[in-house]
Amino acid sequence: MNLTDVTVVKLTPSLVDDYVAFFDNTAHNASSNHDKCYCIAFCNDDVYHTGGVNWYDASDQRRAHAIQRVRDGNIQGYLAYHNGNVIGWCNANTKSDCGAVMDYMRSYNIPVADDPPERKVKFIFCFTVAPTMQGKGVATKMLEFICQDAAAEGFDAIEAKSSRVLSSDGFFGPLALYLKNGFTIHAEQGERLIVHKDLYGMKKSHG
Repeated sequence: MNLTDVTVVKLTPSLVDDYVAFFDNTAHNASSNHDKCYCIAFCNDDVYHTGGVNWYDASDQRRAHAIQRVRDGNIQGYLAYHNGNVIGWCNANTKSDCGAVMDYMRSYNIPVADDPPERKVKFIFCFTVAPTMQGKGVATKMLEFICQDAAAEGFDAIEAKSSRVLSSDGFFGPLALYLKNGFTIHAEQGERLIVHKDLYGMKKSHG
């Protein structure tokens, strides 16, 4: 596969059919607990203020929630395409808009830190590439695009959760992916990590 044939785009409401089709058809996770999750758990606070995230609904209900949340802009992130098909997904939202998710992660000893009000941080919650496309550089291309886009939008930094031990059903990017793309370990609790990249230099290049 030639990486020039892979396109990364920001998720918009017009792409909702492509978004759900990825979860409909792509075995992105080895754990049945997360199969066809539609990534509904990682949303901005608007969702939590209107009835929660519905983790335990049946898959068809999760799919319906996902469609509505993408249309409302509550699920945000990036899709990677190859030959017209979605081959990767990254859930990335504004950290300050996702306080409820941050609190949830803290309850599981994920060492998320608060930021000063003036600091604008994009946070990567979930990162997955179709199994047949893994190991081909797709994740790196996606991450490079996400960092560039965040800088262009005026973000000061980008953070993500990772782990020193990536299980087969992990739904976050491996530590090596982040380290080779300029991230550093920002905080850790046991095997759980937060990685961080300052975007100041990239912001300057965008004027």
